[in-house]
Amino acid sequence: MKLQHHIRSTLGWCLSIGIKLLRVVPFTTITVQITTLASQFFLLLAFFLPLKVIILLGSEKIPNYFPSAFQVLKKNHLIVSLSAAAAVCYVLYLLSELLIAYRCRQGARALLLRSAKLNMFENQEKIAVYAYSRFTRAMAAALFFVISTMTLLIIYPKLLVVVFGYTVLATLLCITAYNFSPKAQVHFQQNHSNILNALSATGFLLSFFCLVADFLYFPHQRIFHAVIAVLVMRQALQRLTSMVQDVVSLRMQHRQINAMFFQSQPLLEQRQNNQQLECLLSPSSREAWAETLMGQAGVDTSNGLQISWHQIDAVDVYAFHITVLDNENPQEYLAKLFGNNIATLAEQERLLLKYQPDLPSLKWLGHYLLHGVDCHLFRLNGHKKLIRRQIGDGVVAINEQLLRCEPARELILRFSRTRPYLEQRLDRNIIEPLRFVCSTPEEADKVERLLDSFELIVGRLNDLPRQIVSLDITSEALLVSASHQYQLSHWSSWRIEAVGSNWPVGEKERLCKAIEAARSQRPSLVNTTTDDIVLSAFMYSFEKFLLRKDYPAALRLLDDILAATEAEKPQKVGQESIK
Repeated sequence: MKLQHHIRSTLGWCLSIGIKLLRVVPFTTITVQITTLASQFFLLLAFFLPLKVIILLGSEKIPNYFPSAFQVLKKNHLIVSLSAAAAVCYVLYLLSELLIAYRCRQGARALLLRSAKLNMFENQEKIAVYAYSRFTRAMAAALFFVISTMTLLIIYPKLLVVVFGYTVLATLLCITAYNFSPKAQVHFQQNHSNILNALSATGFLLSFFCLVADFLYFPHQRIFHAVIAVLVMRQALQRLTSMVQDVVSLRMQHRQINAMFFQSQPLLEQRQNNQQLECLLSPSSREAWAETLMGQAGVDTSNGLQISWHQIDAVDVYAFHITVLDNENPQEYLAKLFGNNIATLAEQERLLLKYQPDLPSLKWLGHYLLHGVDCHLFRLNGHKKLIRRQIGDGVVAINEQLLRCEPARELILRFSRTRPYLEQRLDRNIIEPLRFVCSTPEEADKVERLLDSFELIVGRLNDLPRQIVSLDITSEALLVSASHQYQLSHWSSWRIEAVGSNWPVGEKERLCKAIEAARSQRPSLVNTTTDDIVLSAFMYSFEKFLLRKDYPAALRLLDDILAATEAEKPQKVGQESIK
């Protein structure tokens, strides 16, 4: 859509919103308009009067261009009076802003009550107050610009011609650039606030230079009018810029605003479109981009290829099974396309696969860009999805391999700078609610014992080696190779936690066996007790239950947590008695 069409539709939308506000809450809206204008007037005086005081401080007497009413006062008295007036104006400005905020809350609540709808999203009233406040301020800014225009027309019409000429020229240039340059269109959409501020500052400087040239080459008697004109012009351009910024910001949320303020309009969520991705997903274009991808990976596709959908069970990730035909040995690949709104997840997967090659993962062949869309390519080796009875074994097998995998130092450094570990997230405050759901004295006693051991638990978790934890272990992401090796096809969501984290708590015996097996392959586990790793596994699940408010499930873990926590207490007590 061309920019002028955007402007026309936005003006129509603003007109309908303005009529709605004046019809439903007229007194509140008019009050906010008047108060906002008064606020801007007081702010203008609060900045204007100190300039006069500075001029008086630097002169021996009251300048002749000051109003005649000031000439009868003594210089010191005038300085004190203007300084006091500036302070009073600033106080009135602050009081006006408080009144505006109060009336905006009232107006927004009245509009929500009038629409008589269910809550459509979180913080609805807060968003309504924000929208009402910004729109009424935009209306006041437009009115202030009109009043400023009339003031300039009276005291300095030449300057008004320059300002209007520049405004029209800048608008036409922006429309032309937006309509005919895709790159400029992207810049306008992403940096409209900076562009508007730059245009406003440029307009002020251009107008100021014209004013200076006018006074240098043409006779003028009242310099006081020029000072007022400069201040009014600057404030008018600032208000015009803020008005456009407010309207653009509100227009981006027009679906929510329409749903909140208009009874007949439900909340319509806009689906995010990615034309390049949708084009790649189209069946008619799959073979073309698959050949391009294989060519970038150095795979010969002269004998043809076959493409089929591969369900990955991840939001906005689209996977395809690509079979490159060969007379003797067809080759299988998995290509994953990532939507633009989850580019961070694609980057996380690349980072993990780059620094951690010994993961239970498909062989990663690299990252490629297809028309700006992130694509990860993997090699399949007769991999199949698991049947239902294999899923439990697959989850345990993946965790066993992660238990034996020493995280790369680079990953540990990056994660520790970004996210807290399990022991850093644990807090007494999330355990306290367990006291309220205990139904027997035995349960209450277990909770108290856990709280008494809290520092000990945190310390033991902190001393454990680290391991990579995958949050993508789902039935769709689990695969089994032709050699019966379980592997994951998706690694976008991963963490680094204390070793043992994310182990299925129902498989405690298999965890103990896995720990013994891992010690022979991972030196950092040699001096780590099995109870500490078991404690980590149960505390990781314990935290998840607490965050989900599943307190009965959390209570059921207390026996195992306390058993692992208190396993070494007698030994430590004996050592302390020997000392």
